[in-house]
Amino acid sequence: MEFLNGLVNVFQTYIFDQPFIFLSLVAMFGLILQKKSIDKIITGSLKTGIGYLILGVGTSTISGVVMPISSLLEKIMGIEAVAPGMGTNAFTEQWASTIAIIMVVGFFVNLILARITPFKYVYLTAHQTYYMVFVYLAIAVEVFINPNTTWLIVIGGLLLGAYCTFAPAAAQPFLRKVTNSDDFAYGHTTTFGVIVGSLAGNLFKKHKDESSENIEINPKLNFLKDITVSTALVMVVLYIIAVCLAGFDYVEANLSGGQPAILYAIVSGVQFGVGITIVLSGVSMMVAEITEAFKGISEKVVPNAIPALDCPVVFNFAPTAVMLGFLSCLGTVIICTILFGSIGWYALTPPVITTFFGGGPAGVFGNSTGGWRGAIIAGVVAGLLLSFGQAFTVGALSTTVADFARWSNDFDYSVFPAIFKWILSIFA
Repeated sequence: MEFLNGLVNVFQTYIFDQPFIFLSLVAMFGLILQKKSIDKIITGSLKTGIGYLILGVGTSTISGVVMPISSLLEKIMGIEAVAPGMGTNAFTEQWASTIAIIMVVGFFVNLILARITPFKYVYLTAHQTYYMVFVYLAIAVEVFINPNTTWLIVIGGLLLGAYCTFAPAAAQPFLRKVTNSDDFAYGHTTTFGVIVGSLAGNLFKKHKDESSENIEINPKLNFLKDITVSTALVMVVLYIIAVCLAGFDYVEANLSGGQPAILYAIVSGVQFGVGITIVLSGVSMMVAEITEAFKGISEKVVPNAIPALDCPVVFNFAPTAVMLGFLSCLGTVIICTILFGSIGWYALTPPVITTFFGGGPAGVFGNSTGGWRGAIIAGVVAGLLLSFGQAFTVGALSTTVADFARWSNDFDYSVFPAIFKWILSIFA
């Protein structure tokens, strides 16, 4: 058992917690199987990992810009949300090793299923599976008193492996409309949201050729077609409005570190444009290298295997749709926050990070089926899923990690927990 725990710890610490190492090793393995020269193996492996690190820098920049918007909205709307339960830190301390083992088991179950079933998807966004395990394990702890750890690992590993195989398979027909290829699959915990976004976009299928990337604008405003410029300008305006509504004193005391509030708003908005640019650059490098290297795995290990990759891989296909999905999703969440509060139902904490990394991809999928109108309606539907999902999930996790559900609620682990809890209660 001690050896097993040590092995799991190595996998968790050096591979699953370090996606760039994991992806580099996958690329190296694929290139070795193809009998590439040593220089191509080194180059392909490193560029895959470096591409992901570049992507990570971009997403961290975006997250750092977007996160304070939640604080601004809470100040503007006077939200004081209290989350019951033992809390994320205490739950993690108690269940960390179980979560790690389930993740490792789930990864190998995914490989086996990809090998023996028609669903040839290998989930390479391994770090995202942590959140799936974390939330659904918490649901099990909510239902069962002192659950059997062995059974949690066995059942959890099987369910996670199934999710990692079948979620990308479910999304692939919709992703194909975005990419026009099967070079890679969608491997992220926002899968349900992008599928629903694509279906919502069908409401405007007559306009699917009117892509967000081809919107006609006044020639004098052609600079807005540059995604770096347009996103920076949009976010500067959004930030200035939020800063003014929240109050300069509050911003300078709590967010800007004493920097003038308006200057803080301008800098933050421009940094968002920087983040988007970095993300798109990292995605291009990572996808180019991993898809080429993955051919070795698809030929030798899992025939016809398709790598399932992180959500930003779709950003390059419709960058404007990303912003349309994000803004319509954020707007919907704000409206839901006001409505929920006005009727005294639930104090919604605006999950601004998810409105970008969930609403943005949903916009891309919606754009593929309904043009720019589809991108907007996909963002609206995503916002509704996030809002109602948070309300029901916080309630379902009332004695464990309700605090986590308030700030992190990707579709795949915020829409279904209440249903999952009801199913488990049948067997309790």
